[in-house]
Amino acid sequence: MSEYSFFSGQSSLQVSGGKVKKPGKRGRKPAKIDLKAKLERSRQSARECRARKKLRYQYLEELVSSRERAICALREELEMVSQTS
Repeated sequence: MSEYSFFSGQSSLQVSGGKVKKPGKRGRKPAKIDLKAKLERSRQSARECRARKKLRYQYLEELVSSRERAICALREELEMVSQTS
C-alpha cells in the first residue's frame, strides 16, 4: 500500500488494488431520525414489553395455582389410600 498526501497532508488517500479509499469509519452512517419519533418508538416498545411481562406473570400464576390444586388432590388421595390400608 502506498499513501498519497494532498494539500500538505490535510487528507490522505490509500490506494489498494487500484481502488482509492478514504480513511475514517466504515459502514452505514446512522440516519438522522426525528428525536420525537425515536422517543415515541421507545415508549411504545416499553409499553409492549410491560404488556408481555404482565401476560407472562399471569400465565405463571395460573400454572402455579393449577399445580397447587393438583398437589392438594394428590394429598387427599394419598390420605384416602393410607386410611384404607
